[in-house]
Amino acid sequence: MSIDFVAIDFETANSFRWSPCAIGISIVRDSKVVEQITQLICPPNATDADCFDDFNISIHGITWEMVKDQPKFLDVWNSLIPKIGSLPLVAHNAAFDIGVLRESLDEEGGEWPTLTYTCTLVTSRRILDLPSYSLPFVADALKVELKKHHDAGSDAKACADILLKLCKKTSSSTIDSFLESLNVRWGHLSEGNWRGSTVRPKSPHDLPEPRTDADKNHFLFGKHIALTGALPSGILRSKAQERIAYFGGIPQGGINKETSLLVVGDIDPHRLAPGSEMSAKMKRAIELQAKGQTIEIISGFDFIPLLE
Repeated sequence: MSIDFVAIDFETANSFRWSPCAIGISIVRDSKVVEQITQLICPPNATDADCFDDFNISIHGITWEMVKDQPKFLDVWNSLIPKIGSLPLVAHNAAFDIGVLRESLDEEGGEWPTLTYTCTLVTSRRILDLPSYSLPFVADALKVELKKHHDAGSDAKACADILLKLCKKTSSSTIDSFLESLNVRWGHLSEGNWRGSTVRPKSPHDLPEPRTDADKNHFLFGKHIALTGALPSGILRSKAQERIAYFGGIPQGGINKETSLLVVGDIDPHRLAPGSEMSAKMKRAIELQAKGQTIEIISGFDFIPLLE
C-alpha cells in the first residue's frame, strides 16, 4: 500500500467559515506521515477580540490575544501550497474544512486552487457501525491516537491515520480504489467551481455485486439469475437481488447468454408446466434453452426459501 495525500483541519474564531484561527496539516507519502504543520492564523478582517465567539473559544481554547500577531490566512495558505503540491486533501467533515478554505480565500481576495479531496467522515459511515461518526468516535474505533481534539494539528494527524486505517481495512492500495469500493466520488475544487466528496447517487439500474467469500456450495453461488414477475409475500425485487448477491449469485436485469437461472415470481409452482402462460423473459429463456443454453426455471415460491 503506497498512498500519498495531505490531511487538513481548520479551527474557526466564530460560526462563519471565513474566520480561521488555526490550520493543521499532515503530509502523507508512501502511507506514512512524513511532516506535520500547525499554524495559528489571524482571521481575515479581524481587528479585535469581538471576532471570537465564547462558544468557539470553549471548544478550541484559541483567543484573540493568541492570534493578533499571527500571519493572515492568505499568507499562511500561500506558504503551504508548495508543500501540498498536487497531493489530494483529506479532512474529517471535508464539507466544513473545504468551505473554510473557499470562503477565507474569497474574504482575502485569493484564488481557489485546483485540487481534489475526500472525507473520512463520509467514508467512515460506509464502513463502520458507530453511534457517532465524529472524529473521537472514529479514532477510538480504529485505535487511532487523538492527542487533543480541536487542536488543528492533532485533528489533522488523526484524520491522516484514519484514512490509512480505512484503506488497510478495505485492502485498498490507492485512494482511488478505496473510494471506488465505497461508491464515493472525489470532491473537486477549482476557480469558481466545486463539488463535494459524496456517495455517488445510485442508479435504479445498478445491481449489487456478488459476495466473493460466500459459500460456494450454496445453490445460488456463481449463477447468473434473472427475475420476472412479482415475488411472493411482497418481497421487493431489489431486496431479492441483494440476497442473491449475498449468496454469491450474480443478479441480472434481463435474460442473456450468461443467464443460468430464471425466477418466475408470479406463477404457482404447480402451474409451472409445459403450455403455461409465459412472460417475455420466460419465452426468451426457453428459446435459449432450445439453442443449447443451460437455464433452469423455478417459481418464486421455490426461490424464496433459497434466500434465507
